[in-house]
Amino acid sequence: MLASTEDMRDADDILFAHPPRTVTRWRCGCGEDYPCPEVRFAQLVKRATVRSER
Repeated sequence: MLASTEDMRDADDILFAHPPRTVTRWRCGCGEDYPCPEVRFAQLVKRATVRSER
């Protein structure tokens, strides 16, 4: 046997304590996770304040 009885019990405990869960992620129109680098750049540009010095 590859694993001991204790290892099997530990594995059962770990699998019980770490069940799978559903994760919802937003996707960008380009297919990447939202916000993609292009969206981040556009948001940065929109938030930037440009002041000219005279």
